[in-house]
Amino acid sequence: MASVALFDPCYMQALRPGDASDARRVLEALGDSVTLIDGRCCGQPAFNSGFRDEARAVGRGLLRAGQPHAAVVVTSGSCTAMVRQYLPGLWPAPRDAAAARIAARFVDFPTYVARHPSLPALPLRLPGVVALHVSCHARRELYAAPAVEALLARVEGLEVRRPADDEACCGFGGTFSVKMPEVSAAIMTAKLEALAATGARVVVSPDYSCLAHLEAGARGLGIQLEAWTLPGLLARALG
Repeated sequence: MASVALFDPCYMQALRPGDASDARRVLEALGDSVTLIDGRCCGQPAFNSGFRDEARAVGRGLLRAGQPHAAVVVTSGSCTAMVRQYLPGLWPAPRDAAAARIAARFVDFPTYVARHPSLPALPLRLPGVVALHVSCHARRELYAAPAVEALLARVEGLEVRRPADDEACCGFGGTFSVKMPEVSAAIMTAKLEALAATGARVVVSPDYSCLAHLEAGARGLGIQLEAWTLPGLLARALG
C-alpha cells in the first residue's frame, strides 16, 4: 500500500467539490492510503498576471503542505505544470533547487493512475459514449495525453470519440479569457462545435478548468453537453 497526498486545488474545491472524493475513491481502490491537501492555491493566477511575489507566497504554502509526502497526486494538469515547471523558479539559488525537489513529487492524476502497479486488477466498466478533450497543459507540458487515453481504453463498454482537430485549445487559458474575451469565446465556440459534431453528449477531460469554460459556453449556445472529469468518470466506472 502506498501513502500519497491528494491535492484538491482551490478552484476545484469551489467549482467541483465532489471531484476530490471521486479521485480519492479511485486511489483507495488501487490500494493507496490518501491524505487530502485541500483549498490551497498553486499560485498560477497570480503568476500568469505578473504578480510574482503573491505567487511565491501562496506557492510556498503549498510546497510546505506537500513536503512530508513522497507523492502528491493533483487533479488539475494546469496546477501540476505550475508547481513542477514554474514555481521553483520564483526563488533564487540555492532555494530554487530545494523547491524543485519538493515540486518533483507533484504528479498529475492520469499519469499517476496509469502507472500504478495495481491498475491491471482494477475493475472498470461504464457502457456509453464520451468525447475527449485533453487540456493544453496535460498534452503539451505534462505529456499526459497517452496516460489519459490508456485509462479510458481500460474502461469496458466505453466508446471514446475524438473531435476534429482534437489537439486544439478550449479557449480558456486562465486570465487569457478575461483579458481577451472575444478571442477566447471564438476558440471555445469552435471547440464546442467540434465536440457536438461527435454526437457525444458527455465530454471528459483531465482538467476541470477547461470543462468549466466549455460547460458555461455550451449553456450559452444551447448545446447539450455534460462535463465529466477523468476522476469522475473512473469513479463511475468502479460501479
